[in-house]
Amino acid sequence: MTELNTLPADSPSNVIPIDYDIFDDAIRADPFPIYREIRDSGPVCALTRHDVFGVARHAEAKSILENWADFSSASGVTMNSITNEVMNGSLLQSDPPVHTQMRKVVMRPLAPSQLSGLRGRLTELTRERVAQLKGKGPIEIVGQLATLLPLSVVSELVGLPEEGRDNMLDWANASFNTVAPVGHPRADAGFSVIEGMVKYLTDPSLPSRLRPGSWAAGLWSEVEAGEISPDDFSSVVQAYVMPSLDTTIYGMGNLIWLLASNPDQWALLKSQPALIPRCINEALRLEAPVLGFVRQATRDVEVSGIAIPEGARLMMLLGAANRDERRYENPDLFDIQRDARDHLAFGAGIHRCAGGNLAMLELATVLEELVKQIDHLELVSELRSDNLGLRGFSEIEMVLH
Repeated sequence: MTELNTLPADSPSNVIPIDYDIFDDAIRADPFPIYREIRDSGPVCALTRHDVFGVARHAEAKSILENWADFSSASGVTMNSITNEVMNGSLLQSDPPVHTQMRKVVMRPLAPSQLSGLRGRLTELTRERVAQLKGKGPIEIVGQLATLLPLSVVSELVGLPEEGRDNMLDWANASFNTVAPVGHPRADAGFSVIEGMVKYLTDPSLPSRLRPGSWAAGLWSEVEAGEISPDDFSSVVQAYVMPSLDTTIYGMGNLIWLLASNPDQWALLKSQPALIPRCINEALRLEAPVLGFVRQATRDVEVSGIAIPEGARLMMLLGAANRDERRYENPDLFDIQRDARDHLAFGAGIHRCAGGNLAMLELATVLEELVKQIDHLELVSELRSDNLGLRGFSEIEMVLH
């Protein structure tokens, strides 16, 4: 149970209690049988170990994510009050009108017109790296390829000083570990890391050390012009740091692993490169990098006939919703011809991942070069990450033939 304690003492009679710890290592290693059990229990279940309602079906999860008025993010999107306090007022953890203004600021460098200028540089870096890796003995694909664009381009665009860039991966990793309840060792270890991040981003000397022309430097100019506050500045930089690295890295690793594990789909993609956008969305659907986020009911409301009382918290299980057989035929099958554009890996509604367009650009750039340069993806071994809020790999060994 969490210290948030919002599951009603007398849950509605049509809500089935599910007594699983979704952060248990064994469940996280293969959550999909449990996800199916949760989906089959009804449109909403009671996750009794965590004192929240659980939502694992696609239609209900999408509907709730799109309904910010009845299901608020402002009171906290994680399973513990410590992280919720740190993220209070951030892009991820706010509702309109605060969220509307914050998103407008965050999205300025992430608009498609801004990102289009990055394509050439991303392609050049990826083409060179794939050429270096192909034909060699087993290489570790996460460190050698999946991290390439996030670490070499995105961290530079954010514009923190060198020591800040060096810490971005640790900050991002810790931020997703701290979605879990207080008391989990990896969550507890992450709190001090996040505390260090907040201290760094609120250091009065930081603005003078930002890379000129970077996203962060542009933000600070808005502080100086009186358009946003210093608190807004640190919140927006957090929005760039926390989701922009690990989610894309995990998504990239999952994508390449799926193609290596399904040689028929790789052969199909090689013969039909136009399927690249569908392939990426299908990989995000099947292996969603992010576990999920919490919403809180702002009033007594019904979800598919189930009464949700005001104040109750609901956990959206994104990976479970993405494999809902009510929405997708043969949902456990990796099918790159499937139209999975409505997957929930990026969330939905006004809180849909602000960096989704950048992530799709990075994923497409890498996949395009692999299709052009590589004939066969030989999977040697893989090691899953132990991050509590992310699903993916810390290591994937393969040969790029």
